[in-house]
Amino acid sequence: MYSSGTKVVLSLVSIFFLTVFAMEVSVILVYNTRLVRAKQSIIFACSELDMYFNALALMTANQFVQSVHMNSSYDLVSILTRENYARTSVIVDTTCEGAPSLLKEASANRYFNKTYQWLLWGVEMNINDLLPIELDYVGPNAQLTYVNKTKDDYFLWDVHSKGRQLKSPLELHLIAKLSTEPLKLVIINEIFDLQSIKYRSQFNGLTLRGASVIDQEDILTNQQIEAILSRPTKDAGVAAFIKYHYELLSLLRDLFNFTVNFRNSRGWAGRLGNTTFRLGLLGIIKRNEADIAASGAFNRINRFAEFDTIHQSWKFETAFLFRFTPDLDTHGKSGNFLAPFSRQVWLFTVATLIGINSIWLLLDYLSQRWHSQAMQCIEERFFNIRKRNRRSLSAHRAITKSHSNWTERILHTFGAVCQQGMEPIPSDMPSRSIVVTVFLFSVVMYNYYTSSVVGGLLSSSDLGPATVDEITNSPLKVSFEDIGYYKVLFKESSNPIVTRLISKKLSASRGPDEMGVYGHIEDAIPYLKRGGFAFHCEVVDAYPIIAELFDANEICDLREVSGLMEVEIMNWIVHKNSQYTELFKTAMCKAREVGLVERLLRQRQMKKPECQSLYTVYPVTISGVSSAFLTLLSGVLIALLALCFEIASKKWQIRR
Repeated sequence: MYSSGTKVVLSLVSIFFLTVFAMEVSVILVYNTRLVRAKQSIIFACSELDMYFNALALMTANQFVQSVHMNSSYDLVSILTRENYARTSVIVDTTCEGAPSLLKEASANRYFNKTYQWLLWGVEMNINDLLPIELDYVGPNAQLTYVNKTKDDYFLWDVHSKGRQLKSPLELHLIAKLSTEPLKLVIINEIFDLQSIKYRSQFNGLTLRGASVIDQEDILTNQQIEAILSRPTKDAGVAAFIKYHYELLSLLRDLFNFTVNFRNSRGWAGRLGNTTFRLGLLGIIKRNEADIAASGAFNRINRFAEFDTIHQSWKFETAFLFRFTPDLDTHGKSGNFLAPFSRQVWLFTVATLIGINSIWLLLDYLSQRWHSQAMQCIEERFFNIRKRNRRSLSAHRAITKSHSNWTERILHTFGAVCQQGMEPIPSDMPSRSIVVTVFLFSVVMYNYYTSSVVGGLLSSSDLGPATVDEITNSPLKVSFEDIGYYKVLFKESSNPIVTRLISKKLSASRGPDEMGVYGHIEDAIPYLKRGGFAFHCEVVDAYPIIAELFDANEICDLREVSGLMEVEIMNWIVHKNSQYTELFKTAMCKAREVGLVERLLRQRQMKKPECQSLYTVYPVTISGVSSAFLTLLSGVLIALLALCFEIASKKWQIRR
C-alpha cells in the first residue's frame, strides 16, 4: 500500500496533468515498489514534467532517483556504472526521439543483464520495432519489462530471447495487469520467476556457435569435430580436458535443448605480431564469435577482464613419465659403497679409530715401561748385573717390542672393525678393554652399514631424477606430446629451466631409431618400456595405455617428474558479460550438486596404476661400487709405496 504522501502526489498528477504526461506515474511507482522492489531509479525521458513528477513520486516512496534528459548530451557509461548501492531500475520513455540510440548503446555495452531492471515504456509501439534484431544483446539473462496499454488497462510483459545474435525471436510473458481507475494491480506471474532459469531454460533446438581446439590437419566441418570429441578414447592432437569439457557441454545441451555448430582452432592462444589481436580459441571467444567452447583455459591474470568463468573442475597436470633404471640414480644411493654414511660420519669414524690406536699404543708404551722397570729391579736383586748394561739391554728390548707393536695394533684394530677377529689376543687388562670396545663399536656400525646397503637395494620409492633440472642433466632422451601448448611454451617462455631443457635435450639432432621431439603417446610406449626415455604429456592421457601395456614390474618402475608446467584448475570460459553466463553457471552448480560432474571426472581422470609387486631389486651399477674399487686401488698403491720405502731403508742401513 502507498503512504499518504504518495496518494496525494498521485491524485494531483491524475487530476491536473493526466493529458500532459507520456508515462503514467502510477505504473512507474507500482513497477518499482511492488514488482521489482528497487531502491534506486534512473529515468531517461524527454519531458521535463515526466521527469519531475515521476521523480517526486518515487522519492516520496523512499527511492533514490536520477533523471536524464535524452535530448541533452550524456555519457551512458558514466551513468550505468554497475556500482549501484542497491537494486536499480532503469526507466526509458521509448516514445522519445533519442530512445533507439540509447537502447543501441545499452545493447553494445551489455547492460541488458542481471545488473539492472529495465522498464521500456512502449505504449502504442510494437516490441519488434522497439527491440530490432540489430540489438543482439537481448538474451536469456535480460531483465526487460515492456509496458503497453489497452483502452483502460496497462499490461507489463517480461521480454527476452535465447540469442538475438542467432536470430532468435523475442519471447513475451505477461507479468501483471494494472488498472488506474480505480488503481488495481493483478499479478499474473512473479517477475523474478519469469527471469529465472525455470522459465528460460528451453532453447527449443536453437543452434549456438561453438568452438574447440583439435591440433590436426583438415578438421573443418562440424561433423568431423563432433566425431572426434565424442569418442571416449584418446585422439592425437586433442587434450584430455577438451573431451571432458565437451561432455560438460553435452550436459548443458541436453538440459537447455540446444545444438552447437562447432568451428575448430589449432591452438588456444597467441597474438598477431605485436598487436593486441588475439588468436586461437581465446581470440574467437573474445570477439564473441562463439557462444560456448568445448575447452578449458589456463588461469592468467590478464584474462579475467576479457572472459567470464562458468565452471572450474578439471585439474590440469602434466609430467615427465619414464621407467627407472639403475643408471638414473642421480642421488648416488643405489648400492653406493659409501652411501650409508655421510662424509662427516666417515671422517669421524676414521678419527675415532686413529684415537683408539693412539690410546692403545700409549697404553702399550706405559705397560712396557713399567715392565722394564720391574725387570730391572728383579735383575738387580737376583743376578747383580751391572746397571749400565742392564739398562742398555732393557731399552733395546723395549724399542724392538715397540717397533713390532705399532703395526700390529693398527692391523688388529682394522681387523676388529671388519669383524675378522684378532690373533693373538692381548693378555693385559687395558688392551683387552680396548679390544672389547672396538668389537662393540664394529658390531653397531657394521650392522647399520650392511642393513642400509640391503635396504637401499630393495627400496625404489625415491630413485631417479626428481626435478626438471635433474631430467635435463640425466642421460634420458626427452620427447613431448604433439599438442599446441608445448610449442607455445618453448617459443614464449623465458624460464631458465625451460631454456636449459631446450639447449641440452631438444636442440641436438636425433637418429632414425629415436623418437622425435614431438610425438603421440601410443608411439612413445615402446620407448618407455625400453628405458632411457622420458615423455612429457598430460598424465591422465597416459595412464590408461600404461595400465594396458605395462606389466607389473614395469608399472613399479614408472616414475613421474612434474614442474615444467603448473598444476592448476582450468576455467571453462565464455565471452565477458555473455548473455549465457549466469544461466550456464547456475546449471553447472546444479550438475555438481547432483554428482554429474564427479561422475565425469572419475571417468576421465584415471588414477595412476598401482604397483602390485612387493619389491624390486635393482642391480648395483659400476658407479655404486666405484668407491670400493678406488679404496682397493689406494691400498695397493700404499703397499707399493711401503715396499719401496722398506727397500730404500734397508739399502741405506746396509751402506751405513
